[in-house]
Amino acid sequence: MNSYLIFTDSAADMPLHVIEEFDIRFIPMDYMLDGESVTFHTEDPDRDRHCDELYEKLRKGASVHTSQITPWTYIENWKPLLEEGHDILYLAFSSGLSATYENAMNAAGTLQEEFPDRKLVVVDSLSSTGGQGLLTHAAALNRANVMSISENAAWITEHAKNVGHRFTVGDLDFLHRGGRVSAATAIIGGMLNIKPVMIMDDEGKLQVVSKARGINASLKSLVRSTQRELGVENVPKLVYITHSSVYDKAQDLINMARMVFGEETPIECICETPIIGVHTGPEFLAIFAWCRHRKEGD
Repeated sequence: MNSYLIFTDSAADMPLHVIEEFDIRFIPMDYMLDGESVTFHTEDPDRDRHCDELYEKLRKGASVHTSQITPWTYIENWKPLLEEGHDILYLAFSSGLSATYENAMNAAGTLQEEFPDRKLVVVDSLSSTGGQGLLTHAAALNRANVMSISENAAWITEHAKNVGHRFTVGDLDFLHRGGRVSAATAIIGGMLNIKPVMIMDDEGKLQVVSKARGINASLKSLVRSTQRELGVENVPKLVYITHSSVYDKAQDLINMARMVFGEETPIECICETPIIGVHTGPEFLAIFAWCRHRKEGD
Protein backbone atom coordinates (compact mmCIF):
# COMPACT_ATOMS: atom_id res chain seq x y z
CA MET A 1 0.00 0.00 0.00
CA ASN A 2 1.34 3.44 -0.93
CA SER A 3 2.12 5.51 2.18
CA TYR A 4 0.43 8.81 1.43
CA LEU A 5 1.35 12.23 2.80
CA ILE A 6 -1.01 14.24 4.99
CA PHE A 7 -1.12 17.99 4.41
CA THR A 8 -2.99 20.82 6.04
CA ASP A 9 -2.25 24.57 6.03
CA SER A 10 -1.12 27.28 8.41
CA ALA A 11 -4.68 28.03 9.50
CA ALA A 12 -4.39 24.86 11.62
CA ASP A 13 -2.95 24.72 15.13
CA MET A 14 -1.11 21.55 16.13
CA PRO A 15 1.51 20.68 18.75
CA LEU A 16 5.03 20.38 17.40
CA HIS A 17 5.45 16.88 18.85
CA VAL A 18 2.41 15.66 16.86
CA ILE A 19 3.65 17.33 13.67
CA GLU A 20 7.03 15.64 14.07
CA GLU A 21 5.72 12.22 15.16
CA PHE A 22 3.29 11.89 12.24
CA ASP A 23 5.22 13.90 9.63
CA ILE A 24 2.36 16.34 9.02
CA ARG A 25 3.06 18.66 6.09
CA PHE A 26 1.85 22.27 5.83
CA ILE A 27 1.07 24.70 3.05
CA PRO A 28 2.45 27.99 4.44
CA MET A 29 0.26 31.09 4.56
CA ASP A 30 1.13 34.78 4.46
CA TYR A 31 -0.05 37.83 6.35
CA MET A 32 0.77 41.52 6.08
CA LEU A 33 2.12 43.25 9.20
CA ASP A 34 2.31 47.04 8.91
CA GLY A 35 2.74 46.70 5.15
CA GLU A 36 5.35 43.93 5.26
CA SER A 37 4.62 40.41 4.05
CA VAL A 38 5.33 37.62 6.55
CA THR A 39 5.14 33.89 5.79
CA PHE A 40 4.08 31.73 8.73
CA HIS A 41 5.29 28.13 9.00
CA THR A 42 3.35 26.11 11.57
CA GLU A 43 6.13 23.54 11.85
CA ASP A 44 8.76 26.19 12.80
CA PRO A 45 10.25 25.28 16.24
CA ASP A 46 10.42 29.03 17.00
CA ARG A 47 6.77 29.66 16.17
CA ASP A 48 5.58 30.45 19.73
CA ARG A 49 7.95 33.41 19.98
CA HIS A 50 6.73 34.52 16.56
CA CYS A 51 3.11 34.34 17.79
CA ASP A 52 3.83 36.11 21.09
CA GLU A 53 5.49 39.00 19.28
CA LEU A 54 2.60 39.34 16.84
CA TYR A 55 -0.10 39.43 19.53
CA GLU A 56 1.85 42.04 21.45
CA LYS A 57 1.95 44.16 18.30
CA LEU A 58 -1.79 43.67 17.82
CA ARG A 59 -2.38 44.92 21.37
CA LYS A 60 -0.44 48.03 20.41
CA GLY A 61 -2.56 48.64 17.30
CA ALA A 62 -0.49 47.12 14.48
CA SER A 63 -2.14 46.88 11.07
CA VAL A 64 -2.44 43.24 10.00
CA HIS A 65 -4.36 41.32 7.34
CA THR A 66 -4.10 37.95 5.64
CA SER A 67 -4.10 36.67 2.08
CA GLN A 68 -5.36 33.43 0.57
CA ILE A 69 -3.24 30.57 -0.70
CA THR A 70 -3.07 30.75 -4.48
CA PRO A 71 -3.47 27.70 -6.72
CA TRP A 72 0.15 28.20 -7.80
CA THR A 73 1.36 27.83 -4.19
CA TYR A 74 -0.34 24.45 -3.98
CA ILE A 75 1.15 23.34 -7.28
CA GLU A 76 4.60 24.52 -6.19
CA ASN A 77 4.38 22.48 -2.96
CA TRP A 78 2.72 19.34 -4.32
CA LYS A 79 4.18 18.79 -7.78
CA PRO A 80 7.67 17.65 -6.65
CA LEU A 81 6.09 15.14 -4.25
CA LEU A 82 3.78 13.74 -6.91
CA GLU A 83 6.82 13.40 -9.20
CA GLU A 84 8.47 11.33 -6.46
CA GLY A 85 5.48 8.99 -6.45
CA HIS A 86 3.63 10.17 -3.34
CA ASP A 87 -0.13 10.39 -2.92
CA ILE A 88 -1.47 13.38 -0.94
CA LEU A 89 -4.40 13.93 1.40
CA TYR A 90 -5.02 17.62 2.18
CA LEU A 91 -7.31 19.00 4.90
CA ALA A 92 -8.16 22.56 3.86
CA PHE A 93 -9.09 25.59 5.95
CA SER A 94 -12.89 25.95 6.16
CA SER A 95 -14.62 26.89 2.91
CA GLY A 96 -17.04 28.92 5.05
CA LEU A 97 -14.28 31.40 5.90
CA SER A 98 -11.95 31.42 2.91
CA ALA A 99 -11.50 30.50 -0.75
CA THR A 100 -8.57 28.29 0.29
CA TYR A 101 -10.51 25.07 -0.34
CA GLU A 102 -11.67 26.25 -3.78
CA ASN A 103 -8.12 27.23 -4.77
CA ALA A 104 -6.82 23.86 -3.57
CA MET A 105 -9.44 22.05 -5.65
CA ASN A 106 -8.43 24.05 -8.73
CA ALA A 107 -4.76 23.18 -8.18
CA ALA A 108 -5.58 19.52 -7.56
CA GLY A 109 -7.56 19.36 -10.81
CA THR A 110 -4.61 20.71 -12.75
CA LEU A 111 -2.15 18.31 -11.12
CA GLN A 112 -4.39 15.27 -11.54
CA GLU A 113 -4.36 15.83 -15.29
CA GLU A 114 -0.56 15.79 -15.22
CA PHE A 115 -0.30 12.87 -12.78
CA PRO A 116 -3.30 10.59 -13.50
CA ASP A 117 -1.74 7.65 -11.64
CA ARG A 118 -1.39 9.56 -8.36
CA LYS A 119 -4.07 10.28 -5.78
CA LEU A 120 -4.47 13.90 -4.66
CA VAL A 121 -7.48 14.22 -2.37
CA VAL A 122 -8.66 17.59 -1.02
CA VAL A 123 -11.10 17.61 1.90
CA ASP A 124 -12.91 20.64 3.33
CA SER A 125 -12.19 20.52 7.07
CA LEU A 126 -15.03 22.98 7.82
CA SER A 127 -12.68 23.97 10.63
CA SER A 128 -9.87 26.28 11.60
CA THR A 129 -7.22 26.74 14.31
CA GLY A 130 -7.36 23.89 16.87
CA GLY A 131 -10.39 22.27 15.23
CA GLN A 132 -8.51 21.90 11.97
CA GLY A 133 -5.52 20.64 13.95
CA LEU A 134 -7.59 18.08 15.88
CA LEU A 135 -9.12 16.72 12.66
CA THR A 136 -5.68 16.50 11.03
CA HIS A 137 -4.32 14.72 14.11
CA ALA A 138 -7.15 12.18 13.81
CA ALA A 139 -6.38 11.70 10.10
CA ALA A 140 -2.75 10.98 11.00
CA LEU A 141 -3.85 8.38 13.56
CA ASN A 142 -6.08 6.81 10.91
CA ARG A 143 -3.13 6.55 8.53
CA ALA A 144 -1.01 5.00 11.29
CA ASN A 145 -3.75 2.41 11.67
CA VAL A 146 -3.37 1.56 7.96
CA MET A 147 -6.49 3.34 6.74
CA SER A 148 -6.25 3.99 3.00
CA ILE A 149 -6.29 7.51 1.59
CA SER A 150 -9.83 7.08 0.22
CA GLU A 151 -11.11 5.62 3.49
CA ASN A 152 -9.44 8.38 5.45
CA ALA A 153 -10.92 11.13 3.27
CA ALA A 154 -14.38 9.60 3.72
CA TRP A 155 -13.86 9.39 7.50
CA ILE A 156 -12.79 13.03 7.69
CA THR A 157 -15.80 14.15 5.65
CA GLU A 158 -18.11 12.12 7.89
CA HIS A 159 -16.67 13.48 11.13
CA ALA A 160 -15.78 17.08 10.23
CA LYS A 161 -19.05 18.38 11.69
CA ASN A 162 -18.32 16.52 14.93
CA VAL A 163 -15.36 18.78 15.67
CA GLY A 164 -16.88 21.25 18.12
CA HIS A 165 -15.45 24.77 18.11
CA ARG A 166 -16.25 26.80 21.24
CA PHE A 167 -14.37 30.05 21.71
CA THR A 168 -14.43 33.56 23.05
CA VAL A 169 -12.67 36.75 22.00
CA GLY A 170 -12.01 40.05 23.72
CA ASP A 171 -12.99 42.28 20.83
CA LEU A 172 -15.25 41.35 17.93
CA ASP A 173 -13.93 44.30 15.93
CA PHE A 174 -11.06 42.09 14.74
CA LEU A 175 -13.50 39.55 13.29
CA HIS A 176 -15.61 42.33 11.78
CA ARG A 177 -12.61 43.94 10.07
CA GLY A 178 -11.74 40.57 8.52
CA GLY A 179 -15.31 40.13 7.25
CA ARG A 180 -15.99 37.18 9.56
CA VAL A 181 -18.90 38.77 11.49
CA SER A 182 -21.33 41.61 10.79
CA ALA A 183 -21.09 45.12 12.22
CA ALA A 184 -24.16 44.47 14.36
CA THR A 185 -22.55 41.38 15.86
CA ALA A 186 -19.32 43.26 16.54
CA ILE A 187 -21.13 45.74 18.80
CA ILE A 188 -21.61 42.97 21.39
CA GLY A 189 -17.91 42.93 22.23
CA GLY A 190 -17.90 46.43 23.69
CA MET A 191 -20.89 46.07 26.00
CA LEU A 192 -20.21 46.09 29.75
CA ASN A 193 -17.35 43.58 29.69
CA ILE A 194 -19.62 41.09 27.93
CA LYS A 195 -17.66 38.32 26.25
CA PRO A 196 -19.22 36.59 23.23
CA VAL A 197 -19.33 32.80 23.23
CA MET A 198 -18.96 31.65 19.64
CA ILE A 199 -19.03 28.47 17.57
CA MET A 200 -18.25 27.34 14.07
CA ASP A 201 -21.45 26.02 12.47
CA ASP A 202 -22.01 23.11 10.08
CA GLU A 203 -21.13 25.32 7.10
CA GLY A 204 -17.79 26.26 8.64
CA LYS A 205 -18.93 29.81 9.46
CA LEU A 206 -18.82 31.70 12.77
CA GLN A 207 -21.81 32.34 15.00
CA VAL A 208 -22.27 34.10 18.33
CA VAL A 209 -24.47 31.78 20.39
CA SER A 210 -24.43 33.43 23.83
CA LYS A 211 -22.82 36.13 25.97
CA ALA A 212 -21.06 35.94 29.32
CA ARG A 213 -20.13 38.65 31.81
CA GLY A 214 -16.33 38.53 32.05
CA ILE A 215 -13.66 36.12 30.88
CA ASN A 216 -14.04 33.51 33.63
CA ALA A 217 -17.75 33.16 32.99
CA SER A 218 -17.13 32.80 29.27
CA LEU A 219 -14.56 30.02 29.83
CA LYS A 220 -17.01 28.12 32.04
CA SER A 221 -19.62 28.48 29.31
CA LEU A 222 -17.23 27.05 26.69
CA VAL A 223 -16.60 23.96 28.80
CA ARG A 224 -20.24 23.45 29.83
CA SER A 225 -21.54 23.67 26.27
CA THR A 226 -18.82 21.26 25.09
CA GLN A 227 -19.65 18.81 27.88
CA ARG A 228 -23.33 18.75 26.95
CA GLU A 229 -22.51 17.64 23.40
CA LEU A 230 -20.03 14.85 24.16
CA GLY A 231 -20.75 11.26 23.16
CA VAL A 232 -19.34 10.75 19.65
CA GLU A 233 -18.26 7.14 19.15
CA ASN A 234 -15.27 5.71 17.28
CA VAL A 235 -13.13 8.85 17.47
CA PRO A 236 -9.73 9.22 19.14
CA LYS A 237 -9.54 10.74 22.61
CA LEU A 238 -8.27 14.22 21.78
CA VAL A 239 -8.97 17.72 23.10
CA TYR A 240 -7.28 20.84 21.75
CA ILE A 241 -7.12 24.23 23.45
CA THR A 242 -5.75 27.28 21.66
CA HIS A 243 -5.10 30.83 22.77
CA SER A 244 -3.54 34.07 21.53
CA SER A 245 -0.62 34.28 23.98
CA VAL A 246 -2.84 34.48 27.09
CA TYR A 247 -1.10 31.67 28.91
CA ASP A 248 -2.62 32.16 32.36
CA LYS A 249 -6.20 32.03 31.08
CA ALA A 250 -5.34 29.11 28.83
CA GLN A 251 -4.21 27.22 31.93
CA ASP A 252 -7.51 28.08 33.60
CA LEU A 253 -9.33 26.60 30.60
CA ILE A 254 -7.15 23.46 30.74
CA ASN A 255 -7.99 23.01 34.43
CA MET A 256 -11.73 23.33 33.72
CA ALA A 257 -11.50 20.91 30.80
CA ARG A 258 -9.53 18.40 32.86
CA MET A 259 -12.42 18.18 35.34
CA VAL A 260 -14.69 17.12 32.44
CA PHE A 261 -12.39 14.87 30.42
CA GLY A 262 -10.33 13.34 33.23
CA GLU A 263 -6.65 12.50 33.25
CA GLU A 264 -6.81 9.85 30.54
CA THR A 265 -7.71 12.22 27.68
CA PRO A 266 -4.78 14.13 26.15
CA ILE A 267 -5.37 17.89 26.24
CA GLU A 268 -3.07 19.72 23.84
CA CYS A 269 -2.57 23.46 24.36
CA ILE A 270 -1.22 25.53 21.46
CA CYS A 271 -0.65 29.23 20.80
CA GLU A 272 -3.00 30.23 17.99
CA THR A 273 -1.65 30.61 14.47
CA PRO A 274 -1.30 34.25 13.34
CA ILE A 275 -3.29 33.38 10.21
CA ILE A 276 -6.41 33.11 12.38
CA GLY A 277 -5.19 35.29 15.24
CA VAL A 278 -5.11 38.46 13.17
CA HIS A 279 -8.89 38.06 12.82
CA THR A 280 -9.74 36.90 16.34
CA GLY A 281 -7.48 39.38 18.14
CA PRO A 282 -5.16 39.03 21.13
CA GLU A 283 -7.71 37.70 23.66
CA PHE A 284 -8.78 34.50 21.94
CA LEU A 285 -9.41 31.30 23.93
CA ALA A 286 -10.94 28.13 22.50
CA ILE A 287 -11.68 24.49 23.20
CA PHE A 288 -12.06 21.87 20.48
CA ALA A 289 -13.47 18.41 21.12
CA TRP A 290 -15.60 15.72 19.49
CA CYS A 291 -19.23 16.83 19.82
CA ARG A 292 -22.51 15.34 18.62
CA HIS A 293 -23.52 18.77 17.33
CA ARG A 294 -21.56 21.91 16.70
CA LYS A 295 -24.37 24.08 17.98
CA GLU A 296 -25.84 22.92 21.25
CA GLY A 297 -29.33 21.49 20.86
CA ASP A 298 -29.21 21.00 17.06
